[in-house]
Amino acid sequence: MGWAAYWAGIGVGSSRRGVFTSEQTLARDRAPERYQPQFDGLRALAVLTVMVDHFSADVPNFPLPDWIRLGATGVRLFLVLSGYFITASLRRARDRMDAGRLSAGKTMAAFYCRRLLRIGPAYFVFAGIALLLNLGAIRHYWPWVFTGTVDWLIALNNEWPLAISHLWSICVQEQFYLFWPLLILLLPRRWVLSAIIAVAFAGIAFRIGCVIFSAPIIARWVLPFGSLDSLAAGAALGWWGGRLRASRGGWLLALICLSMLTVAAVLRNSDPTKLKSVLVEPLEASAFVILVARTATGFDGNIARFLSNAGLVFAGRISYGLYIYHILVAMVFNRWMPSQMRFLITIPSLRLLVFGIATLFTAALSWRFLEQPINRLRGEKTRKALGPIPHGNWEQEGATRSQRPPHLIFTGDSSG
Repeated sequence: MGWAAYWAGIGVGSSRRGVFTSEQTLARDRAPERYQPQFDGLRALAVLTVMVDHFSADVPNFPLPDWIRLGATGVRLFLVLSGYFITASLRRARDRMDAGRLSAGKTMAAFYCRRLLRIGPAYFVFAGIALLLNLGAIRHYWPWVFTGTVDWLIALNNEWPLAISHLWSICVQEQFYLFWPLLILLLPRRWVLSAIIAVAFAGIAFRIGCVIFSAPIIARWVLPFGSLDSLAAGAALGWWGGRLRASRGGWLLALICLSMLTVAAVLRNSDPTKLKSVLVEPLEASAFVILVARTATGFDGNIARFLSNAGLVFAGRISYGLYIYHILVAMVFNRWMPSQMRFLITIPSLRLLVFGIATLFTAALSWRFLEQPINRLRGEKTRKALGPIPHGNWEQEGATRSQRPPHLIFTGDSSG
């Protein structure tokens, strides 16, 4: 099997207390809350790990040892970020509902409209181009693509269909968000956090059941139930409003996170039929919850400069496009690259560079001419539906990008 078959089918401020601070404690801090560019840096790292993993899947131990599954880890970070941002946004909407300024019906209608306008355009442009060019298996499986059920297709067939398999994580998130607003917006407030925790344990229980009953490994990975604990871990943080402040013990937390990710990597390479393998996702999600909570406050020093680097921040802003288009770009190059220039895609290091630059260019075009204009449209629709947002609310629903935090325009769309 050539390298193309591999990647085309792959799915995969300072405080001495240094503790999580509750929403009530931080109420005064939240009024002037501003855009945190370090979140875009995290998004960029997540999508870049997936791209590198897919573009180099056929090359042993490149660019890192094979036991380090970059793509799987990047997807886990996406899911935690997605649960965090979406639930924080729904919590703010719940606050307005409880204050009598919004109805549940209007809030949910606006939520679903915003999700469709955020995810749909680039998703359907990708699908349309892939259909037109007859890439991979899309003409055979197009109903699954256009109904957002590629994850179920993969689970049923127990294989990764060419050109479309990377859509599984987007489908998982959108299926999750079909019911999530019902829980966050309609459940009695005192029960919400307990319900989120129950959802997380349901994800772990699902994977335990898969091991006990010898379910296919692919189904265990791609079905939405297998991602519930990661989404709920981020959601718990988003609902609670917790943030992790800097402290002298920060190095210890960093060591704990690194240890959890290392143990998860070792377990991922162990026998997946053993019960201990179900700990991979909770370990990664726990490490990433700590990372997200610390990023919400903002790192200092070299880490802050790295995550706030202009190039990384830009990649984070267009990360959805980077994710959705990267396989498309790679397959187009593989099919139409002239024979005299094929060394550019057969030499692994050059392939990473060429595919990466081409994907960045494609995603930037999509962001500028497709996603940004529609973002403005969805902001206007939200403002008309829900009315003006009170001053000081950092989820300024109707604002344009120049008026509002960029990571909120991208709220929850951490699949890319």
